[in-house]
Amino acid sequence: DGGDNAADGLAGAAFVDSVVAAVRGAGASSGEAATSGAEGANGAAAKAEPLDAEERGTLELSMRIFLERKSSAGAAGALVVALIDRSIELATARAADLNTPFALMEDLFDSQVISESEALFPQIEQRGAALAKLMRSTNNRAKLTFIRTCNELLRRLSKSKNTNFCGRVLLLMAYMLPLSERSGVNLKGAMAPSDLELQPDEAADDKQEGSAAEDGSLYASFWGLQAAFADPAAAVKPESWATLVSRLETVLQVFANIVSTDAAPSAEAAPADPSPAGDEAAAASGGEGEDAEMEEAAHEMGREVYFAKFLTSPKLLQLQLRDAYFRRHVLVQLLIFVQTISTDQLQRKGAPALAPRQREAAEKLRARASELLAGIAPNGPLFAAALERLLVRERHWLEWKRDGCAAFDRAATEAESAPLAAGGAKKRRSGAAARAGGKRQQLGNSELSRLWNLGDNSLASIAAEGNKQAVPSLSAYLQPLVEQLDPEAGIEKEYLLTNDKVWMWKALRLMSKKDVSLLGKISAQGGSMEAAVNHFVEKQKGNAGGEEGGEATAMETE
Repeated sequence: DGGDNAADGLAGAAFVDSVVAAVRGAGASSGEAATSGAEGANGAAAKAEPLDAEERGTLELSMRIFLERKSSAGAAGALVVALIDRSIELATARAADLNTPFALMEDLFDSQVISESEALFPQIEQRGAALAKLMRSTNNRAKLTFIRTCNELLRRLSKSKNTNFCGRVLLLMAYMLPLSERSGVNLKGAMAPSDLELQPDEAADDKQEGSAAEDGSLYASFWGLQAAFADPAAAVKPESWATLVSRLETVLQVFANIVSTDAAPSAEAAPADPSPAGDEAAAASGGEGEDAEMEEAAHEMGREVYFAKFLTSPKLLQLQLRDAYFRRHVLVQLLIFVQTISTDQLQRKGAPALAPRQREAAEKLRARASELLAGIAPNGPLFAAALERLLVRERHWLEWKRDGCAAFDRAATEAESAPLAAGGAKKRRSGAAARAGGKRQQLGNSELSRLWNLGDNSLASIAAEGNKQAVPSLSAYLQPLVEQLDPEAGIEKEYLLTNDKVWMWKALRLMSKKDVSLLGKISAQGGSMEAAVNHFVEKQKGNAGGEEGGEATAMETE
């Protein structure tokens, strides 16, 4: 098997080498490439030279056809891995399109069943670093192909049977995509729809003396909250707000009664020891007992984590209300709902802002729900504090999305190592060199030190500072939008740069300076920035064609 895998790998690499040679017109045949495949494992990448757009498309199409034939023949394995490796090498050397490895991945997983896809997925995970490096090089097409491949794979997987595989796919996406990736942050703030099937007719037949479900309206009030949690914008409207608050207060009162009922027997079962000996023992074991209690609480919370799907039968409501985990689940939903309606998230979607009385009622509900959550055993205070920290982070997350998902990851900086003299001491640098290196010079007087350290006056520093503030050309500034408007990129309208107000303002300023005719394409009836950019691209192509025609005419004249 090992020999077969090695032969398959060489065959895949040899095929790619032969295609590259054929595309370049070198005249190399598949047999010659197969002969040299074993000698040059890095053949295509080591000798790779950039191809033009047409040649790159031909190379990608040939590799995808080769992969499709081998996959349909059941020859996936080492050959496919070698094919992807060689495509990564060519893309890294810019001899092939950056999207080629991701297109091969998409075709591979689309042609395999779940079991074979799971067997091949570790090979992709091992090459995650190389693929991520290709994706970071401002290629939207490669990123979109990767996201589409992973989403299609997740759609095919079963969340109950393929849980581990789903998690590995999500981890790979989290590793390869940047932290500021906009496709996974739910920019529109869409809510999960509720599809509960309530059975109100059975509630009247289930009345029991002294039970929490004795009132037939409790069932409708309790499960009716899920509709509000799924659509907060509709729940805060004036016509539905009073009903919502009434239902929430009813449910919280039921929860409070259950908590007080559960706390009474435990208080009676453990009477306090009024003797001085009891106080001394408690004081002696105070520190150790607290540490042990926190450790036990953390262990208990880790053991408690599970995800249940609750049924909505009226016959089960009384038992569900007695379940501490069930009440905790509902209170967490309530706190998330209150924070959602209290922020400006709904206002950005067109919902009306909360009135002062509504905000006051929401704050009271939040405080009461937090108090009840802290009183639910086990580890109520610890759980409530953890949830409060999560909600604070959620507010920061919403503010970050509201501000346009600005990238907050920064490249690592290397510490500058100062050169050492022969004797081991640092060499003394001149004033200009010290200023260039970032070290502040002290001249004995605060004003002189301030003036001396204002900046470097060397020509290199002035030139570097001027390059930082240079105005980009119009074609360079519009190029990202041109790539996004390419139908092959498949970018939705909500993710286009035209939704960025700062980018649009800068683009209009550049157009007013470089090409005023483009503003007419925007201000015309039915005009848009997309129309202006398409007109600009066509004009550039026309100018390029005119220059080439002029050169040809001049050569003929000569």
